[in-house]
Amino acid sequence: MNMKRFLSIISISVIAIAAQAQGLQKFFIDTPDSIQPYMKKLDREALVMSADPSKDTCSYMNIVYGGTVSITHLTPELIVFNPSKTLTQEYAILPSEGDSVFCVISTYKAPEGESSVKIYDKNWTWLSTLDLTDKAKLARPDSISEARFEEIIKTQEIKMTLASIDKKNSKQLNLEFSMPLMSSDEKKAFLPVILQTNLKWNGKTFN
Repeated sequence: MNMKRFLSIISISVIAIAAQAQGLQKFFIDTPDSIQPYMKKLDREALVMSADPSKDTCSYMNIVYGGTVSITHLTPELIVFNPSKTLTQEYAILPSEGDSVFCVISTYKAPEGESSVKIYDKNWTWLSTLDLTDKAKLARPDSISEARFEEIIKTQEIKMTLASIDKKNSKQLNLEFSMPLMSSDEKKAFLPVILQTNLKWNGKTFN
């Protein structure tokens, strides 16, 4: 490969990454108030523009309700936004047939977390909601007997699911159970049986 061809490939890659970043940032900035009432559009734009990807963090004072909001992850593929102490919103751009689509994960923690995963097109038209029921997994480690495993599972009738885009691979969704209504001892017993489930993006959904 000659130097001219190499530089051409590098230039095309840089342009593609820049276009992807601008697409995700525009999608974030254009978030409807019904989904993100915490900041006005101009404030979201200022938040993104003032972010420093090399430091991977940015804070901004929310002029609507007061308090501090922040972006804690900023790449061309993923924006992690924290509008409050109890809510995290993840925005990811994903390849699809034709144009890209966008995944928005909203995770509420009060104090235990539960996530919703929705897919939109670039105009914020809702396309689908990922059903997290039964997608998170539990597994019995060798250190726990089958009887004890069944006993631990029965103590937790309500199982909430936490979802998050993998920071190293935006086409992967990481899932695990959350543990509401548990004492500290019950949580200690339940933790070893929680298995992180990794779902892959297939162009239409995570599975």
